[in-house]
Amino acid sequence: MGAAIKQQHIMQAVDWSKYSLEEWLYQFGAWQYSTSGTCGNSINPIAVAMDQAVVKRKKFKLGVRKQRQVIADYMVSDLDIPKPRKNKFECNITDDEARAVQHLILDMQGKSEILDEWLDAVIDRYFYGNSWPNMVIKVGDIDNPKIIRSEMDSRSDVKCGLAALHSRYSFIRYK
Repeated sequence: MGAAIKQQHIMQAVDWSKYSLEEWLYQFGAWQYSTSGTCGNSINPIAVAMDQAVVKRKKFKLGVRKQRQVIADYMVSDLDIPKPRKNKFECNITDDEARAVQHLILDMQGKSEILDEWLDAVIDRYFYGNSWPNMVIKVGDIDNPKIIRSEMDSRSDVKCGLAALHSRYSFIRYK
């Protein structure tokens, strides 16, 4: 009960007119990696937790596979922790604003498989700063990979994810 009240307080304390929805998402991406340790890895505990959640979600989507296949997928970076790209945005949000932006995504995750795919695309694009070609998901043989998400699918998923976020949080400006 206390956590739900604190979450509502954080969401209400933010001046959402400060940025558009996409700008808030980009700002969160910049905030995630504003504190980094050696080798460029984030030491921000929220960023680390989100990275671990992405890896767990990808492992869960694999279903029940032989252990060798999971290890092989990991070795070809199929399950690697997402690496942030150079971000053109300077972090201009506070920790509380970042937590509020994080709640925008977390509150909607787990509602449906399709919505989760859209939100994963939004996270890949805005939080990790991936370009459209970098968002393509391929699995299988290196010589003949199966494309799970194409560049066009990525664009559509991001648009659908943004539309879902805006419909849920209509008080946030959307360009």
